[in-house]
Amino acid sequence: MRLPDSPAVAARAIRNRKERMLPGTLLSFTIITHPPKGFSDRPHRIGLIELSDGQRVLGALTGIGEPVIGQVVLPRMHLSRVNEAGLRLYDIAYEMTERIAQPKIEMQKFPGYILAFTGPSGVGKTTVSLLLTKMLGDFTAKVPIVTSRAPKDGDDQEYEYVSQKEFDRLEKSDALVAWTHLPSDSEQRCYGYRKSDIETIWEQGKLPVVVTEMHLLRSLAAHFGRRSILSFGLLPPGASKRTMLSHLLHRMRARGRETDAQIEERLINAQADLDFFTRASHLFDHILVNEDLDSVLQVIKGHVLALSEA
Repeated sequence: MRLPDSPAVAARAIRNRKERMLPGTLLSFTIITHPPKGFSDRPHRIGLIELSDGQRVLGALTGIGEPVIGQVVLPRMHLSRVNEAGLRLYDIAYEMTERIAQPKIEMQKFPGYILAFTGPSGVGKTTVSLLLTKMLGDFTAKVPIVTSRAPKDGDDQEYEYVSQKEFDRLEKSDALVAWTHLPSDSEQRCYGYRKSDIETIWEQGKLPVVVTEMHLLRSLAAHFGRRSILSFGLLPPGASKRTMLSHLLHRMRARGRETDAQIEERLINAQADLDFFTRASHLFDHILVNEDLDSVLQVIKGHVLALSEA
């Protein structure tokens, strides 16, 4: 293993290691009876492993007994070899367990659970939710947001646009399990989620993913029960509310989706959203600072996969 020789190489090595620290299923294996110089003389078992996020990797196999195709393996840091200078080099190996992996469909049942991302405008809720559903497409699906506002550049197919009259009809007919009207002098901003869309995703054996604010999160928790919501609060970086609002202002201006008047409205709403994290902390399972997107995604991915195992 070559030692990282620059910050960029080191960062890539750390990121690659994080991506491989997932449980997996053994697809095939081979035994190396004459390992290269620097490795121990004992035979080495190398396996082709499909990790829980779908990627396939080669890795050393550890544990007692002979490998079995379909066996569940767990990541462990393992002494790989000792180089000529006597430096001990470690890498990820995969420990064999006694379990045989169940068919994927058996690990994709999320009856009654909803994954919710809540935070102020500009914090990155939509980006996190879209990237997560792409990373874990076998496990998650985005619930379309029904809205009365007009389409904007950068919406990325996350909304279903309806007239205000149609939105009011859906609300009165109890088709929406959660809805809100966000204050605005410049546009109609009603948002909601249909019960039928959520139930359709459950029928597919997947976890519905929603983006919320304080009223939507409360409505979902009231309708389905607080224990049904795997709730993540997303905060911008900053040690003070003023610094966090400054980050949000920069992000909203950079994405170029709103006018100055609309940004000002969103910043006013953002102050209330930030206070909501303190007032309603019982509605959140985890609160994450969205400063490093990759780290945030890895944390959330781990919780989703753990929920699928459970």
